[in-house]
Amino acid sequence: MAPKKNKTAKKSKGDINEMTIMVEDSPVNKINGLNTLLEGGNGFNCISTEVTDKVYAPNLLEGLSNMRQESFLCDLTVATKSKSFDVHRVVMASCSEYIRNILKKDPTLQKIDLNDLSPVGLATAITYAYSGKLTLSLYGIGSTIAAAMLLQIGTLVKMCSDFLMQELSVENCMYVANIADAYDLKETKKAAQKFMRENFIEFSEMEQFLKLTYEQISDFLSDDSLSLPSELTAFQIAMKWLDFDEKRLKYAADLLTHIRFGTISAQELVNHVQSVPRMMQDPECHRLLVDAMNYHLLPYQQNILQSRRTKVRGGLKVILTVGGRPALTEKSLSKDVLYRDTDNLWNKLTELPAKSFNQCVAVLDGFLYVAGGEDQNDARNQAKHAVSNFCRYDPRFNTWIHLTNMSQRRTHFSINTFNGLLFAVGGRNADGVQASLECYVPSSNQWQMKAPMDVPRCCHASSVIDGKILVSGGYINNAYSRAVCSYDPSTDTWQDKSSLSTPRGWHCAATVADRAYVIGGSQLGGRGERVDVLAVESYNPHSGQWS
Repeated sequence: MAPKKNKTAKKSKGDINEMTIMVEDSPVNKINGLNTLLEGGNGFNCISTEVTDKVYAPNLLEGLSNMRQESFLCDLTVATKSKSFDVHRVVMASCSEYIRNILKKDPTLQKIDLNDLSPVGLATAITYAYSGKLTLSLYGIGSTIAAAMLLQIGTLVKMCSDFLMQELSVENCMYVANIADAYDLKETKKAAQKFMRENFIEFSEMEQFLKLTYEQISDFLSDDSLSLPSELTAFQIAMKWLDFDEKRLKYAADLLTHIRFGTISAQELVNHVQSVPRMMQDPECHRLLVDAMNYHLLPYQQNILQSRRTKVRGGLKVILTVGGRPALTEKSLSKDVLYRDTDNLWNKLTELPAKSFNQCVAVLDGFLYVAGGEDQNDARNQAKHAVSNFCRYDPRFNTWIHLTNMSQRRTHFSINTFNGLLFAVGGRNADGVQASLECYVPSSNQWQMKAPMDVPRCCHASSVIDGKILVSGGYINNAYSRAVCSYDPSTDTWQDKSSLSTPRGWHCAATVADRAYVIGGSQLGGRGERVDVLAVESYNPHSGQWS
């Protein structure tokens, strides 16, 4: 017999389906298979990273803008008195806080009337809402700002504000200032006014300058930071504005009170101010001129005559060097007066009347005072060359004047200002170390002797604190000292105070807030050599202690 053939078993329909599922290569199975590899550990970490499609947001905005232009799915109408616009409420509500608040109250609202806006302003705001971009110009920016402010679109207001500040020029600065004032754009108004102050001469030559109101030009001329080459220029600009319209002449006296005639030299007052008819014909204007002339005729009275009209505009605080010895190796003395400008460059001013070394300087009522010191560089006998010279520098005119000399020659002393007076304390001269104190009264140009210290001292330092002059350290009885004393100008008396923790001389003293500080100086080392003192000490007038 022939062998029987093996018949393949007939598979059920269910079996076929099961097999199909097992061999199916679906995307889900691929993902699951990859995840199995990760879970099995393959030597790398799996982390999550946020990625961004940079063109998605612009494309979305472009799509929404196209839909609005096609009026596709628009569900809100915003309208001015003369024109209406179909928009998407979700877009406008997301951009405008004003529209969002209205729709919160009534989400079914179909139309919002904005009758206070111009069609151009509303159209510009809608364009911004759908694109975040605008083409701005000074011509129509007012309507754009009005729309942005009513719709409460803060970013659009800022964009307009930044544009105005960016476009500032001499030709349009007044227009920008007026726009900023009308819409209460404080930052823009501040920037426009600053621009006009810094470019005031160029601005004064523009037609817009002559259209300033009295209040506006008055504000400019009363400003300390107004940028001008001289106060005479300010006077000439004021007269230009006054002469433009006869009706303005009633403001002459009031406007000219903002001119600082005291900072105009006497020669310029005669040549350029007195020659203006109004300054002689108008009694109030003439009084301003007379006051300025008297100020110049009475130099010793100027301290008590100081006022806003004698103060320069835009003054800078600078560091000055006055006289001294140019270098350690040089024996010759200098008359140079130098100041460091904002570029850290040193510039020369008018020289001292005489060479000096180890002099004291002080600032009072806007003047620089230089007192005493030595007129020769003699290291072996410095006290022998002490002088009593006293002079004053006026930074407004870059000039010096001689004042009454001190009653005693002094070097290695200290000088302080208090209550409009100057006090010269101690020091030494050919007669030895001094205990004396003298006080300069600017209004009389005289020195007055005051109660002396209990002990002569030199090479000390002093500062004013709590209404008293605190004198610290120095050289007493041929030795560096820790001793401290205090002078009370109101009673003309001295009082001993707590001593320094370290003897020192040739040091500096300064008052900051409610503390007096002593810094640096020298003392004697173990072998009698001169060594630096590095410690800084602070005095508390309330506890009377140093720390």
